[in-house]
Order: sequence, then structure tokens, then C-alpha cells
Amino acid sequence: MKFDVIIVGAGPSGMFAAYKLSKSLNVAIFEMGRDITRRKCPSNLSENFCTKCNPCNITCGVGGAGGLSDGKLNYVNPNFSSSFTVGGDFEFLNPKYLIEKMHEVDEIFLRHGAPDKLYGGDENRIFEFLKKANSVGIEFVPLRQRHVGSDVLPKVVKSMENELKKRGVKIYTRRTVIDIDPENKKIRTDKGDEYNYDILILAVGRSGSSWLENWVKKYGLLVSDNAKAIDIGVRVEVPASIMEDITSTIYDPKLRVVTNRHDDYMRTFCTCPRGWVIREDYGDFCLVNGHSKAKEKSNNTNFALLGHYEFTEPFEEPNEWGRDLARITTKLGGGNPIIQRLKDLRLGRRSTEGRIKNNRLVQPTLKTAIPGDISLAYPGRVIDDILDALERLDRFINGVADDSTLLYAPEVKFYSLKLKVDECMRTNIPYIYAVGDGAGISRGIVGAAVTGLIAAEGILKNAKG
Repeated sequence: MKFDVIIVGAGPSGMFAAYKLSKSLNVAIFEMGRDITRRKCPSNLSENFCTKCNPCNITCGVGGAGGLSDGKLNYVNPNFSSSFTVGGDFEFLNPKYLIEKMHEVDEIFLRHGAPDKLYGGDENRIFEFLKKANSVGIEFVPLRQRHVGSDVLPKVVKSMENELKKRGVKIYTRRTVIDIDPENKKIRTDKGDEYNYDILILAVGRSGSSWLENWVKKYGLLVSDNAKAIDIGVRVEVPASIMEDITSTIYDPKLRVVTNRHDDYMRTFCTCPRGWVIREDYGDFCLVNGHSKAKEKSNNTNFALLGHYEFTEPFEEPNEWGRDLARITTKLGGGNPIIQRLKDLRLGRRSTEGRIKNNRLVQPTLKTAIPGDISLAYPGRVIDDILDALERLDRFINGVADDSTLLYAPEVKFYSLKLKVDECMRTNIPYIYAVGDGAGISRGIVGAAVTGLIAAEGILKNAKG
């Protein structure tokens, strides 16, 4: 069977590319994971969310890695230049065009059930936070944001999937592409069948980044000379009241700090107001993450605090280093994440069940986390950076660095190989396009969706030409 366009991956980049192409071309999507309705997790986030999941369900399936997230949609705020650095490496795009595509992504999400409420629109409050952050040496990145909620996002994804099918897009789930023959424009799946294409879009997402890296080496796609890097840190949990002032204005505040002792770059990421810390199972290790719902609320707010670490020759495997660190941390937790009070980390001692229980201001939302000592797994430099960054953040959000603050580990963000593409997301093989997080071009739901739209527009333009 032949299709005009075959898309490998049904995450936001693949789905949005198909959305734009489907009215003009014959499109098929091949997805190694399950349909969004079959990516099952326990419904109560406070009880071992993702503990019993097939690890593949976390990062693959219709909706992609973000399909089981709490659906934070981050958009550029055109009044602040720093906001253009969130969502992907889009320096090669005209800023006006990028904003136009983000508006298009937003309209599609709204059409399929995303909430009307938009955070970050109160310019006076934004300027107040910007001034206060800068006064204590913190960079605050103003964005426009929507929060869908982990209880609503699967319905939004399913609505988009249903519309794609109505438009004639064929979506093959649990169908892994095991080989691509660019010479004969053909793919082969794990079911033994073969399909031909005129145009191929690689939208493999985070779960397919390792596969893509091997395929790139095999067929000679060009990659960028990006730094070998990884992000390591902790998930921080505090009483929701501490962050209510800022999260009521901007749902997921992006804060950046350069540490004093090591001059390392730290950032906050994925703030979950009145949310839950969750455990994600990756087979031989687990990671922590955060979720928040549209309706149900907890008493706590959590966010990731991540340090960015770049490596030089001869070391070339930062992702494997991160996996090793996650394995060690998971082993210390007996197969679970570690939780530690900030006071205990400062004093160089492990947290115990008694110390956590007596932590009056904040009790953990992840009940399966094991009290322990994060410094037994993390390098001293990373611990220094975490303590340094929290002290600085406390000057901006008073109470974040209180002794009662809870820290969870491991929190790791892996970087994908970055493919070289042109302004249409086209690789050096002219009929192969690369989009989304798996190709190292975007970060997050909106950024990935934007790359899908851009690729689709390039394909349609070339088809007319």
C-alpha cells in the first residue's frame, strides 16, 4: 500500500502535521504505542500514578509523551523577547511566523476542548514579577499559558484523533516501524508489512529518539553539532499557599538561575499548582514528574528544579550517565523514588519516616517515595547547585527554601539528537522531514505541534510548486 505522506509517530508534531495535510493528501500515521484511551493509569494521582503502567505507555502512544501529562500549553508572549527561548530552538524561524503558528496551534486545541482561560495576560502583574526576580538575580520568562489538566487532556487528544480519522487519515497503533528504505521510499513494520510513501515525516518523540539516532547513522541524515548535555535535578514540593501569588498569574512560572559556586545554569520546569508528584516507571529505573488536574486539587504545589550539564570530549554519552544516576537513585529507594526534607539535605543526613511524618507544613503527595538521602546518589556539584538555586529562589518566592520543603529524586530530562533541517523542517534527504522533540528540534507540546504545522506547510507548498 502506498500513501502520499507517512508519519512515524502520533505525538503532537505528527498529529498536527496530519491535521494540516489531511485535506489535500493521503496520510497515514504509524505509532508504536497504544491509542490514548488504552494508555491506562490509575485514575487517582495520589496513589502510585504510573506505577503499574507498561513503561512504554508513559512516553509513547497516541498523544505522545505529553498525552499523559497535565497539558501545559506554553505560548510566546510577543511583548517579551525572552519568551522566544521556550518551546524549542527556533532561531531559524521568523518571530512573526512562529507567533502565527502558535496561534494556529492554540485555535486547534481550543476547538477540541482546551480551556478558555489564558494565564500571563496581566501585563502589570508580569512586570511586577519581572522586576522582583531581576532584583535578586533571577531571570523570569513571561509566557502565555493554558492548563488543560491530566483529567481532560486525553479527551482533547481523542477528539483530535477522531477528527483526523474523519478526514481520512489512517492511524496504525501498536505498529512499530523497524526499518526505513529511503532509496525505495518504503517502511517496514514489526508486523512484517511494507508501505510506500512519497514524503516521510519523522515525528518519533522522546520514546523514539534512540531508534532515530541509530537510523540516522545508518542512512546518513545530517545532525547539528549541538552540545552533549543532560538536565539533572529534583522535584520540589511546597504548600500551595507559598506559590499561590505567582501561579494565579502565570500557571507554570519559568525561572532561571546561574549558581554562585559552580556557575551552572538552573531552571524551574513543569510547575503543578495544587498538583501531585508522580512516579514514572522506565523498566530498570523510575523518575519523578508532576501532574495537576482541572477539577481535583491537592494542598501542595510542586515543580522541577533542573541543572543543565554539558560534556566535552572524550565523554559522549550524557544520556547513559543520566540513566546510571537514575538507576542508582532508584536502587537506594528499593525500586522507588527517594524523598528528603530540605533540612535533612542541608544537615547531611537521610530523612526517615518519622521525620517526614512530623513535617507539619507539607506532607508528600507521592506516598510510595522512600525517605532517604539524595546526596548518596547525586554528585556533590549537583547537590551544591540545588541548594544554591533554592536559596536564590527563596528571595523571590519566600518559603520555597523552608526546612520543611520536600525534594524528590531522580528527576532527569534527556536530550535527543538534533537533526539538521531547513526552515520547512526538511532534512538533507529532500523528501524526509523531521519534527518534534525526538528530532531535537522542539521541547514540549506546543513547540512540537508548531514543527508539525511548519513541515506540513512546506510539503503542501512543494506539492503545489
